[in-house]
Amino acid sequence: MSDTVTLPPPVQRKCSIEEVFDLNFIELLKLVPANPYVRALILKFTGKMPGPECQTFEQLKDWVEFNCAKRIRPRSGSARNYDDISISVDFSEMEYGRARYSVERYGTDTFSVDAEDLLDIIRDRIANGGGIGEVVEAIAEKIDDDAWTQCNPDLDGYGDYDYEEHDSTDSSDSEVKYSNDAIRQAVLRFVQERHPELAAEL
Repeated sequence: MSDTVTLPPPVQRKCSIEEVFDLNFIELLKLVPANPYVRALILKFTGKMPGPECQTFEQLKDWVEFNCAKRIRPRSGSARNYDDISISVDFSEMEYGRARYSVERYGTDTFSVDAEDLLDIIRDRIANGGGIGEVVEAIAEKIDDDAWTQCNPDLDGYGDYDYEEHDSTDSSDSEVKYSNDAIRQAVLRFVQERHPELAAEL
């Protein structure tokens, strides 16, 4: 009677390298895969350090895809409702890392306000004696609170790494910018086209 040999399940890749690093950093990996600063950045981004056996880009690529989790932010939310309003938002951040580097990044994406949420905001402000100014202020606060989680400006595709000395370590400064006038125009267009009964009250 022969023994049955059970093979372990095949190890599967957790992700693609493009889901872990931006294109600029991947190009850097291709050029200098063994550079100690690059290794430090890999540790910074993934929380893991590749072993000394990973000397070529292909070896690093395999190590990343078998061992690291996705970190590129997916776009959240479902397909956009055409009754919603959309505001263009500019994103920027300055990141400082333990490898003594900084990189400034910029990006733009569209922030959508759900039509039902917008109606609630408008009716609430009207009920409290407010007008278009208060509605714009409420939406601006919503953008400030939710833009970084709702949008995907692809900041990792921009910026050059500066390997100078920096006092701050492992930190970042981030902000969003948008036009209050664009919010105002989007709200007025929404009520005029969809809820003209509210237009006179704003």
